[in-house]
Amino acid sequence: MYKIIKFLVLSSLIVSCARVGSPSGGAKDITPPKFISSKPDTLATRVNPAIKEIVVNFDEYVLLKDIAQQVIISPSPRITPSITPLSTARKYVTVRFFEPLLENTTYTINFGSSIQDNNEGNKLDNFSFTFSTGDKIDSLQVNGNVKQSLKRELVEPIIISLYKVDKDKSGKDSINLKNKPYYISRVDSLGNFKLDHLHEGKFRLLAFNDLNSNLIPDTEKEIIGFYPEYISPGKDMRYDIVLSPAKEVYKVLGAEQDGQGSIKVKLKGNPDKLSLTPIDPSITSYKVQHQPFSDSLYFYFNSNEIKKTEKKFRVKLLLKNNQKADTINLLYDNTLKSDLALSPVEKEITPTSSYLTLKSSNFIKLIDKNKIEVSKNKQPIDFSSQIDSLNAKQLIIKFPVSYDTEYKVTLKDGACKDFLDQKNKDTLSYIIKTKRQNEFGNLKIQLKNKPSSKFFFQLLNEKYDILENIYGSEDTFTFQNLNPGKYLIRILVDENNNGVWDKADVDIFKPAEPTYLYPNMIDVRPLWNINEVWIL
Repeated sequence: MYKIIKFLVLSSLIVSCARVGSPSGGAKDITPPKFISSKPDTLATRVNPAIKEIVVNFDEYVLLKDIAQQVIISPSPRITPSITPLSTARKYVTVRFFEPLLENTTYTINFGSSIQDNNEGNKLDNFSFTFSTGDKIDSLQVNGNVKQSLKRELVEPIIISLYKVDKDKSGKDSINLKNKPYYISRVDSLGNFKLDHLHEGKFRLLAFNDLNSNLIPDTEKEIIGFYPEYISPGKDMRYDIVLSPAKEVYKVLGAEQDGQGSIKVKLKGNPDKLSLTPIDPSITSYKVQHQPFSDSLYFYFNSNEIKKTEKKFRVKLLLKNNQKADTINLLYDNTLKSDLALSPVEKEITPTSSYLTLKSSNFIKLIDKNKIEVSKNKQPIDFSSQIDSLNAKQLIIKFPVSYDTEYKVTLKDGACKDFLDQKNKDTLSYIIKTKRQNEFGNLKIQLKNKPSSKFFFQLLNEKYDILENIYGSEDTFTFQNLNPGKYLIRILVDENNNGVWDKADVDIFKPAEPTYLYPNMIDVRPLWNINEVWIL
C-alpha cells in the first residue's frame, strides 16, 4: 500500500512539472515581438502579382488585435484580404489575398499596433511591410498635418488617403468616393501623417474620421477634409488638412405626426427658405415654423375645425425649396389629442439674462398678459411677455433682475392659448432665487486682426455646447455673470456673408469656411474679471 501511495505522489509531481505556462517570478516581460524574416522578403521587388499569401515570422508567439481599426493595406485591394492569427497564437502572421495584385505597384501593409505577444500583450507599434510587383520600390511621399475645424482635439481614428484621378466618359477628371482610396494610411494622435512609397500621378488628397472602419468616407456621418487642388506626390510634399462636417444635398426624409394638428417634416441639407402649403382644401388655416438652415419643419393647424368624421385620413402637403417640389403624404390620426402644458426651461437667471423661458407642449397662439404676474420679494413688478420668434412652442417673460433676490412668476388659468384654441387650465407658479454677485465671474475678449467679413463668435462649455452665439463684426465681447467653470471660445467666419457658416462641399472640393479656436481653455472663477486679447 505504501509503494502505491509513493507511486501516485511521484506521478503527480511529474505531471505538474510537465505543464506548459508562463514562468513564475523574475522581471515582467515588456519587450514587443521581434521581426525575424518573411516570405517574400521585406522590400522585395518583382513579386508575382498572383501571390496568394505573405508570411511574416517573429521570435515569439503573437496574436492580432483590432485588425479593422489597425491594419491598412495600400494600395487598397478591392477584396479585403484575410489576416491571421486572431485567436490561436502563432509565431507568424499570414496575409492571404483573394484577387491578383496590380502590376508594377509598390504595396505597404501597415499593421499599426495590432501585433502583440501572446503572454504579456506587448504591442509592436507601427510595424509595416513593403514589397513591389515591379522592378523598384516607389519612393515618393506626401506629408502633412490634420486638425479639426470645430474642436481643439482630434476625434480618432482618422484616415488620410489619395484617390487616383481618372477620366470619366466625357473626358473630365473624376474620382469615385464610394470606392476605397488608392493609397491610404492613418493619422497619428498629434494629427501628423505620412503617405510613403508612392508613384507619380495625379491625385486628390482627403482625410476623414473612419467611424465604421470601412476605409470609405461617409459624408453624412463623418467629418472630412481635403486639399482643394490636385496634387502630385514628391520627395517631400507637405499639406495641411482641416476636417469639417460636409455639406449635405437637400432631401426630404419624411414626415410624422407630432401631436394633435401638428406635423413634423424631417429634412437633409439644411435649407434656407422653404414654402409649405396644404393640398387638402379642408385645411384653410395653418402656420409653418422653420428656422433657416434647420433640418426640420413644423406644420400646424387647428384640426378641430376640419369637418371630418374618419378616425384617420390622409393629409397632403406641397413643400418647395427653390425650384424643387415634393409632395408629402401622411396618414393623420384624428383621435390623438394634445392638451396644453407648460414647464420652465432650465436656465440660470441673472441680471444679464433677465427672463424666464417656458416651453409648451403645443404651439402658442396668444398670451393674455393680464393673467400673468411677476413679483420681487412679494411686491409686483413690471414685465413683458412674448412668444419666441424662432420657436412658437416657447413663451418668454422678461423682467429686471437683481442679485440675491427671490422672484415669483404666476400664470393664471387661461394665460396662454394654443393653436387648437386650448387654454392652460391651472394656475402655475414658479419661484426663482438668484445668486449673489460674488458667485459669478466675468469674461472679456478683445480681438486683434479680426476677420474682414462677419463671423459667429461662440462661447462654449467643455462639451462644446454653444452657450452664446453672437453674429456680427465687433472686436470686443463681454460675458457677465458666468457660472464658475471652464469655457472655450470659437469663431466661425461667414466669408460669403450669407448668414450661415458653410460646411465643406465635397462635390466641388470647396473647403468649409474658416474657423478659429482660442488656444487655451478659459477658467472663470467667482469674483474674477478675466480680460483676454486674442490675436488671430
